[in-house]
Amino acid sequence: MPRNVGAEHADKMVKCFPWIKTEHLHIMVEKRDLGSPKTVIIHIGPDDLRTTRNLDFVMEVYALVATAKRKIPNCRLVLSEVL
Repeated sequence: MPRNVGAEHADKMVKCFPWIKTEHLHIMVEKRDLGSPKTVIIHIGPDDLRTTRNLDFVMEVYALVATAKRKIPNCRLVLSEVL
C-alpha cells in the first residue's frame, strides 16, 4: 500500500502516493471522500508505461478521469503529462 505523504492547509490539500499505479489510484479515488475541491491535479509518472501496454494504460487513465469527474463534477480536473 502506498504511503500518503500529503500536507494539508486550510485552503490546500496535497496527496502524494509514490509508486502507485493508475489502476490502484483509480480504486483509491473510487473509495475515498474527496470533498469538493475547485481543482484536482492528477500526475501519473512513467511507472505504468513500463509494465502496461499503451492501450491498457490509456483506458486506465480514462477510467480514472471519468471516476474523478463523476465524484466531483464541479471541479476543474487537470491531468499532467506523463514524464
